[in-house]
Amino acid sequence: MSINNEFDAFTEGIEPGGLRSRTQIKILITFMVSKIKEPMKDTLIIEALQLHGLANYFEVSQALDELIDNGNLSTADGLVYITPKGALSVDELSQEIPKSVKETAVADALNLQLLEKRESENTVDITKTEKGYFVTFRVTHKCENLMELTVYAADFEQAEQLKHNFLKNPSHVYSTVVTSLYV
Repeated sequence: MSINNEFDAFTEGIEPGGLRSRTQIKILITFMVSKIKEPMKDTLIIEALQLHGLANYFEVSQALDELIDNGNLSTADGLVYITPKGALSVDELSQEIPKSVKETAVADALNLQLLEKRESENTVDITKTEKGYFVTFRVTHKCENLMELTVYAADFEQAEQLKHNFLKNPSHVYSTVVTSLYV
């Protein structure tokens, strides 16, 4: 089965290899939601497709609304789910999307979902001081504070980089600190 791949979508922010067909954007969204085991926030879906310029923000937003309206996706509690109708559609049409685009979308969505989970479980506070910033990291497990560490950063950009690096892998930071203390 072949679909109309006419370039009918806005192209602002689209990288080479990104999708310029509204139909392909809908298929990619449905494919991505079907492959991710946990339900996704609509904002995460939009962000995942923009991260590497796979689709235009407005096109993704409109496609998401249309997929919900036509019953391919459903929403509950702010999360997006695949419906049986959507699962059937994606099985039939997903070959119309390049494999690299599908892999990038799923990987970006999984990484964003993981980062969101880490941010909810572990916190980073940045506090301005007279001479820079204090960055406080908290590693938690089941609402129990396992570690709290405060370090100095010379400027806000450095503080943000520390925050970003910590949230990429808080368990690594925790295990490195604890291991260093036991050696």
